[in-house]
Amino acid sequence: MVGFTEQALFLMALGLGERIAALSYTEQPISQLLHRRDVMHQLLDPLGLGGFGVLVQSKGLTKTEAAQPLKGLSVPEQMQI
Repeated sequence: MVGFTEQALFLMALGLGERIAALSYTEQPISQLLHRRDVMHQLLDPLGLGGFGVLVQSKGLTKTEAAQPLKGLSVPEQMQI
């Protein structure tokens, strides 16, 4: 096993929060904007899809490859307290 985390944390580490924020600056009808934001928020909801687990496994990696941190499994610096 390489790593395990909740889907919400995984997606936030991959930049979903920035993507949600960026939607506010796109030119699209407000109804479409609100729908897209709602869909993305559903992926993060800990009582919904955000509570699912993400399991990352590997096979046949070299020691160098295995030592590489995966973006979705590490907490970005701006999210660390």
